[in-house]
Amino acid sequence: MRQELATRGPAVKPFWHPLSTVLLEQPRCFATDGLVRLLLAREGRLPLIYAGDRMWPALEHGAPFVVELPGATPLVVGQLLLVSRSGIPDVLRVTGLEGSSIELRGDADPAPPIVLPREAILAQLPLPRPIRARQWVGLRRLALDLREAWTAAADRRGDPAETVREKYESQAAHYARSAAEEIDPALLAGIRERVPAGRPMLVVGSGVGRECFALAQAGWQVVGIEFSPAMIALSRAERDRRGLAVDFRQVDIRAHRLDAASLGGVLFTYDVYSFLPFRRERVAQLRRLRGALAPGGVLFLSARRLYRPYDRAILSLQWLAQQRCASAEWGDSHARFIPNDGQLRRSFVHVFSPAGLRYEIELAGFRMGPWLGSHCPLVPRTAAMIAR
Repeated sequence: MRQELATRGPAVKPFWHPLSTVLLEQPRCFATDGLVRLLLAREGRLPLIYAGDRMWPALEHGAPFVVELPGATPLVVGQLLLVSRSGIPDVLRVTGLEGSSIELRGDADPAPPIVLPREAILAQLPLPRPIRARQWVGLRRLALDLREAWTAAADRRGDPAETVREKYESQAAHYARSAAEEIDPALLAGIRERVPAGRPMLVVGSGVGRECFALAQAGWQVVGIEFSPAMIALSRAERDRRGLAVDFRQVDIRAHRLDAASLGGVLFTYDVYSFLPFRRERVAQLRRLRGALAPGGVLFLSARRLYRPYDRAILSLQWLAQQRCASAEWGDSHARFIPNDGQLRRSFVHVFSPAGLRYEIELAGFRMGPWLGSHCPLVPRTAAMIAR
């Protein structure tokens, strides 16, 4: 079991969440926990490739390194370990030792250290001497954020949303294995309060089906739409295993047929609205969904939002760097991910200022309610309200 140790708050919260994992050299593919243990038990040492930037500059993206069986040298603060984090191997530096637990963090990750049991250690990196945990973690993250904002953008596609499809195709299996809760209790309570059970609910961006399953079990008639074939396949398999009546459809919301006044509610899963490129398209989809809501219907919207002046500065720098692209809008950004080939890829995401999000919502003819965690209930404005 995890034992909590004292933690230190981050100096600078990252704009792009630090990411890292490890790959096998031959064949180049993700190294799973089981595979690492098997190969280490057989060989004693294992060459790997680092993917990501959590350990920058000690380990660069694409850098080769070697791990060996744990216990080859005494465990000390400053040492680099290969550990299992929710079933995914990751390299982190030891920052604290206490009994059967270890405290670890990345050299360029200003988030508080994590605490794992010693059984989570998969391997250790052989070093000539322990390297003490380096200071100025927040400044290193700031340097990476500035470089990423000025020099990088979402991968080039005719339709930026295709980069989002690629991301979720590559990560579908990880989402299916995740132990995350199916739906935020505050959101479920808000839906119960506003949409009577038994009414039709449309879930936009249904993923591997978690929110759909929770809503179906609570009594709604649920249709989930998702444009990732891998996600749809996994959600349908889990639906059949559970014996639930959920209709999963592989379709982009922009192409999904909507019947007038047919829905009691619509739920955009976490951040899905931010994956739609171009303000005109986002507003057009909200207007279509407003027309599909029955009287009294409610749309629950989630979007990536900025919270701090730091976010605004990074987005402004990114917007300046993208001015060579005529279609770039302020707030257009990207999320980074590592697909099965181990290369660092970038998928489109639009980050909203509070005023920018409210403007689009009201332009589409909705009125905002109070935020329920990451979601905001939207109700159609009356003709009299729109006229004002």
